[in-house]
Amino acid sequence: MLLIQRGNPPFKGAWAFPGGFMDMDETTEQCAIRELEEETGLRLSNVHQIGAYSKVDRDPRGRTITVAYLAIIDEPIAVTGQDDAVKAEWWSLSDLPHLAFDHYDIKDAIRVYAQAVEENEKKQHDRFKEQKERMHELSKQIREQCAHVQDLCSNFTKKQ
Repeated sequence: MLLIQRGNPPFKGAWAFPGGFMDMDETTEQCAIRELEEETGLRLSNVHQIGAYSKVDRDPRGRTITVAYLAIIDEPIAVTGQDDAVKAEWWSLSDLPHLAFDHYDIKDAIRVYAQAVEENEKKQHDRFKEQKERMHELSKQIREQCAHVQDLCSNFTKKQ
């Protein structure tokens, strides 16, 4: 899981998910992609919305609503703390540092999403395995039919 160490108050020095405030001319998705790159150097074009967080007291600076996004990559990519992030680092889900704001709630949503993705991938794998077995069976049947046709043709040629 990619986290940044905050360089500014509130929670200066604490670990958090990359993020920030939206520009007036961008969508929440565009903002998430921009902030991710600004704070970590990681450039992605595909993110998945996983939830909205709107507790009244979630940010001591004032009323803030977060729309959280998730991107799944094959393996960690080199990142660096940039902009208002002192550091950017990859963490194991099982070994996270203390998180700023209400990011533990977001982490729980990520865990649920990751489990759903894993279950979906398993289902796809199982379907692929079933299709492969079915294709193998069809291929066997086709070979048998071809052999039968060859036998018929051979018998027809012998009778003439």
